[in-house]
Amino acid sequence: MSYPSHHSRDSHPDPDPDKDMHTGTRLQLGARPCPAYLADLCAFVDGELDAPSLTRLVAHVGGCSGCHDYTENLRTLSALNRQSAQAAERALVGRVDPSGLFASITRHLVDDKRSALARLFYELGKAYVLAGNRGLSARRRQSVAVHGRTQPIRSTEARARRTLREAEQLGQAGGVPASSSSLLMRRSRELFTPSLRDDGALARGRQFLEEALALDEHLDEARLYLGFSHAVAGRPDRARLQFRKVCREARNPVHRLMAVQSLGRLHAEDGDYRRAIECYEEVVLAERAGQEPGLFPSFLNLAVNYAKVGRVHDAVARFVDLVDRFPERRAQVRELLTRKGTFQDLLERDHSLKQDLLAKAPALFAA
Repeated sequence: MSYPSHHSRDSHPDPDPDKDMHTGTRLQLGARPCPAYLADLCAFVDGELDAPSLTRLVAHVGGCSGCHDYTENLRTLSALNRQSAQAAERALVGRVDPSGLFASITRHLVDDKRSALARLFYELGKAYVLAGNRGLSARRRQSVAVHGRTQPIRSTEARARRTLREAEQLGQAGGVPASSSSLLMRRSRELFTPSLRDDGALARGRQFLEEALALDEHLDEARLYLGFSHAVAGRPDRARLQFRKVCREARNPVHRLMAVQSLGRLHAEDGDYRRAIECYEEVVLAERAGQEPGLFPSFLNLAVNYAKVGRVHDAVARFVDLVDRFPERRAQVRELLTRKGTFQDLLERDHSLKQDLLAKAPALFAA
């Protein structure tokens, strides 16, 4: 006895076996790779094939249509599954001569190494700048909300050296002509020369951060720490240039807010409390500010600067908000307030302000 089917073969024909079931893209027929090269082909598509293996593979693919078509299929499917149009463009391989294909692939791999090197230089610059700041006297040292965990210097330098060496080897193996990228790589190598090691942590940190931005001008975290390093070194003019550039161009809204916060700090250090308030208000009113630990200083500094310009009611309200919004930070806020000498002097002079704070925010000001 036959059973009724919910789907008729005539109304629902079998799918095309040469199309990808998810994308509907027709694949190359007869794309059968040589078993001996299958692992290298997969590593090549993932961008993980070393330069010597890549040289052998391209020579083989140039004369093997099966491996060539199989590679195109893998790279096409990989591109279609990526979100980035730029990544898709890099992933697609046209039918070009083997030498041209090899050079194109090598350039993309060098670019990937360049991006990785920029991140490593950022980590090194950040670590050196923070170490240099810690080594300053208490009067010169500046507080900073560290963006992410600091990487150990020695192991990060080793990784940077290795990445730089791999990028140079790829360029040599692929016959990539001299370009701005290769020139930058050569300049990057100079950061590891012995003559630069005695410049001090702050100077060395700036060198790594500047090189990170030369490799990737959109690395906003590096620009924020570069601005901080200038501020610590007593160059607020240079610091402002970096922070303003992040404000204008950063793609991440949190990075823009951190730059605004840093500008507020510079205004406050210059005694321009009203402009500092404008910066801190912009940060505090942002939707995500309360969830970003690095933006917490704006909440505290806004209250302090309100007090400095005589806006007592606003200052008291902000300190009360600090207690309610960040109960886990009460001890930290009390400790930070003891370091703010100008504010402490203000409390001693303005007894009305002090009494209001004692009455309405005792968690922060009670003895």
